[in-house]
Amino acid sequence: MCSLVLLQTQAGGGGGVIMASLGVRQFIRTDQDLNAYLAPLSLQKNDCVIFELEGFHSRLALEMLQTRMRKQAQMFDLSEELVPCMVWESDRILWADRSVLHGLNAQLAEQIFQDPIVQMRVMRTFLAESATVREVSEDFERILEGGSIPDSEIYLRYVDAVTNYQSLDALKFSLRIEEVTRLFEQVPGMNEEWREALVRPAMESLFTCVYRRQLALLLIWMASPEAYPDARAVYRRQWGFLETEDLDFADFDTDVFVDSKMKELAERYDGDSENVQAQLRHFNDSLAMARQLYQGWMNSLLSAIDSMPMDRIRIYNLLRLWSTMLQHQDMNRWVKMRFFRNMYHLCQRGGMSSKEVSLRDLLVVVQERMFGKDH
Repeated sequence: MCSLVLLQTQAGGGGGVIMASLGVRQFIRTDQDLNAYLAPLSLQKNDCVIFELEGFHSRLALEMLQTRMRKQAQMFDLSEELVPCMVWESDRILWADRSVLHGLNAQLAEQIFQDPIVQMRVMRTFLAESATVREVSEDFERILEGGSIPDSEIYLRYVDAVTNYQSLDALKFSLRIEEVTRLFEQVPGMNEEWREALVRPAMESLFTCVYRRQLALLLIWMASPEAYPDARAVYRRQWGFLETEDLDFADFDTDVFVDSKMKELAERYDGDSENVQAQLRHFNDSLAMARQLYQGWMNSLLSAIDSMPMDRIRIYNLLRLWSTMLQHQDMNRWVKMRFFRNMYHLCQRGGMSSKEVSLRDLLVVVQERMFGKDH
């Protein structure tokens, strides 16, 4: 697995005020809970920020967006109230109460930049939610691949875990690069290399990670036709869902699509496995060099922070949180598309259209499974 694997944390430990609101929270446990996040609201257009959603094609994607956005205050312990927002499916737009949204972003920004306890709590939330969404995803997939339909408890836990993880993306509206770099100008000896380290995480991009997997599969396609089908199945399961942005997996999540991708790549490298191997070595060497360079920059930056007479803990925590947020932005897509692929397979099992299906529709499918009804 490349460096883009989900962040992990060990369970347990800690105490006192820092741990008061830690641990993974489940907001959606029942169908009534789900309805609260999907229920229509009465909003005034003039009071709202309006987001255009042209890239959203399925009803499910729109509902997941609304659900994650309504969770924003809950996830950062700012309020138990849901953020007033609503998707207009026919127009592909989302309205969100401007004053509430801006107020939450400002409140979180103030806490994040000033309070080391809040910084540590938010960091732990990222780690805990990351580990949880991976665990729940694997549980859900294991049941589907075993030929069964997950029950409603597992389904709701999955919806909740994914929208929890996605809602953490809102941190980017409070933790802005301009404010981060301005704060780090206080660090003795701040220089361009350290500034570069701040904006570039020590990891390869999701695009490069997937492309390396495709090249590795291409080598098997070229050299071992008998081993290729099994390798293709592994690739599809682990990475194939990243070929699209919504639930249109019928065009992408197929052996035929992967085979066509192999032929396309083979032409790009003139059908020569040595060219492919050279490209893989280049990727690996570049990644190793970038990591080494980044680690050197970070070590010297951390030493400089350690020499500061004041604010060391606050700035160090902020550095860790900033790095985690950058990684989360790439992983957010990985989590989302893995969920969509699993919902697509659930739609197939339930004989439903993935484009029109809703979160409530899928809840009915898993509830009927509990009563022994076949689909």
